Amino acid sequence: MTLILSQADYSKLLYQADIIHNNDISDSFDITRKYQFGEGYWRHIQLRDGISLDISDYQQPKSLILKCHERKHPLEFRFLVLLESEFKDLEFKTGEYFLSGSGMASECDVFEAKSQRIVEVAVHIHPNAFRYFTENTSGKLPRELEHLIRRWDQPTYERYGTQTSAIQIAVQQILQCPYQGFTKQIYLEGKIWELVAMVVDQEVQIKQGCFQINRLKPSDIDCIYDVKEILLKHLDNPPSLIQLARQVGLNDCTMKQGFKQIFGTTVFGYLHHRRMELAYKLLIEGNMKVTEVAQTVGYASLPSFSNAFRKKFGVTPKSCQK
Repeated sequence: MTLILSQADYSKLLYQADIIHNNDISDSFDITRKYQFGEGYWRHIQLRDGISLDISDYQQPKSLILKCHERKHPLEFRFLVLLESEFKDLEFKTGEYFLSGSGMASECDVFEAKSQRIVEVAVHIHPNAFRYFTENTSGKLPRELEHLIRRWDQPTYERYGTQTSAIQIAVQQILQCPYQGFTKQIYLEGKIWELVAMVVDQEVQIKQGCFQINRLKPSDIDCIYDVKEILLKHLDNPPSLIQLARQVGLNDCTMKQGFKQIFGTTVFGYLHHRRMELAYKLLIEGNMKVTEVAQTVGYASLPSFSNAFRKKFGVTPKSCQK
């Protein structure tokens, strides 16, 4: 059975849900509520006037249709971290992002699929806040970004894109923010603008005709995502490129070119990013020694691991432990 709600009712129910995590007064800008339509949570972080961050991690036992009327819309940057669903032909998939400029969002029906788990990070920025950071000394937006800021009576600009490894790392750092209070506000807002910068850079390249995308067959795209899953399951001992290509049924060239097109980096560049990301998470959790973390992410040599980690994050592994 599919649940049908208006966008207004859906938002109202989200904001009325029970608070499941109480922060002290220094963290009052960060509120976590129970997700009303399944298991999990929805977290709203109001960093300042005009800049907010939503983090959601939930299960949705029923599909949902949101009936959205025309409405004023801020700039929105949505990053889908994980979507586990029985539906395969969804418009928005794990590892993608959605960019919307400001303006008037059109009337539409939004389908939210029944899912085992959804993890998403969404950034909302009022056009005035965006202008503050992007206008030049003459008070004008760069020409390549003018389409992102439209009058409230003009339709919004929208585009889907693929998260690069750098984008994915910044999203994970938001999810694993180690700070509290005003330090958390500074850290999270810095990460938001880092994400915006990377997405806007792609946008500028597209507008300048420098960001070309070769069409991959849907079956090839599925195979490329299978490559990613294999890498994530074998971070400590990944297959060779030839073995990977054989496992997913692609030739070596198509796999390497397709992987770089979708994820913005090489296969082993992605592997390295994920290894370092996992290492960072394990280190800040503080339950493992540095040598154990190194072995877990596939490094037999502690000096090699330490050098790679320091190059990636600018700090030593030891300094990350609590």
